[in-house]
Amino acid sequence: MDAAFIIAFTGFLRIGEITYLNRKAKDFSTIRALCSDVRIAPNGYLIVFHLKQSKTDKTYSGVNIQITAIPGDYLCPMAVIIRLFNRDPRPLLDLLFSVNNIVFLAPVVYKILLTRLAGGGILPNSYSNYFFRRGAAQHTHNCGFAEL
Repeated sequence: MDAAFIIAFTGFLRIGEITYLNRKAKDFSTIRALCSDVRIAPNGYLIVFHLKQSKTDKTYSGVNIQITAIPGDYLCPMAVIIRLFNRDPRPLLDLLFSVNNIVFLAPVVYKILLTRLAGGGILPNSYSNYFFRRGAAQHTHNCGFAEL
């Protein structure tokens, strides 16, 4: 779960871009994230996450999202992905994220996140499907980065 949340935050993703709407989708491989959609650059400082489609991708051509490593940080996206692959090695065509080996369903993931927020003393009622994207954008702005 942590890997999914960290990749969603550092990749400016919506929750719907890494979760599934139902268990009966005909072909996850053309819609959502598989293990093969994550590549680690040879230099060890970059993850390339292939997002197959998103709400704004009307041509369904997908996009490669580059996520940099944060060496020495426990929340480093590179370290998190490596831990995920080492802890739960799966074939390349398996789903990238799951909850206890069950399909990563959006309502389940959302409920887990809200529970974690509440457990951390954060009121979860103001969060939506865009919380990772908006949070990452706000954090980037707070760190002094300007919009291009």
